[in-house]
Amino acid sequence: DLLLGGNLYKVKPEVGRYDATYGVYLENDGTGTVRNRTKESGFHQNGEIRSIKSVNNKIIVSRNSDSLVIYQY
Repeated sequence: DLLLGGNLYKVKPEVGRYDATYGVYLENDGTGTVRNRTKESGFHQNGEIRSIKSVNNKIIVSRNSDSLVIYQY
């Protein structure tokens, strides 16, 4: 399984912001097929995601110049 995040706001004006994602959750079904389960998972995160960690059945998301977000699973 993969939980992905991104976005980058502080770039040169001629390039523009990279802000096309609110995060993605991809689930491996065990047969080699990976399915996008983002909507079902409830993972929808604004901001510049810099790190995602799994700790004690929680997902901790750190965002640039913003508060931590914690998801329970």
